[in-house]
Amino acid sequence: MPDMNDEFLQLKTRIEKSIYRILISETDEDQDRLWLVERISDDRLKKLLPRLSISSLHVLDVINAHEGIKGVDIAREMGITKGAISKITRKLLDQGLIRKTQLPANQKEIYFSMTPLGTELAELHRIFHQEQDQKAMELLSSFDAASLKIVADFLEKLASMRSQNSTC
Repeated sequence: MPDMNDEFLQLKTRIEKSIYRILISETDEDQDRLWLVERISDDRLKKLLPRLSISSLHVLDVINAHEGIKGVDIAREMGITKGAISKITRKLLDQGLIRKTQLPANQKEIYFSMTPLGTELAELHRIFHQEQDQKAMELLSSFDAASLKIVADFLEKLASMRSQNSTC
């Protein structure tokens, strides 16, 4: 009979390998880009896409969902710094994917909205995520709720442990 520690070590190794594979696939932007390029009809977007980060696409998504949103609100929604949003929105403005407006009474506040080109890209990106979400839901539906709760609890505790370790 195998030792309980051996079984835990084998499970730990399986979990680590799976998490590593997930992380690698999440950072592989080529698959996302390829999907988008195959469906883009506008040549300008095809040329812009290689210069856009995944974060830029997600900023476009937020602006598309909240027309006239301020940078601070984008940062809050995405959980990233205002400085990062400032850098991303500057590039998106230069690429003609978004536009900015300011109120005459308050020139400090900048509101972002979509251009038609940006809307086309944001909509395609939304469809990409819908397809990915559908695949995830198909996988999840093959498990019962109690099993998924155990997985969710484990991942939340693992994420908490990892974030505590990174602040030391």
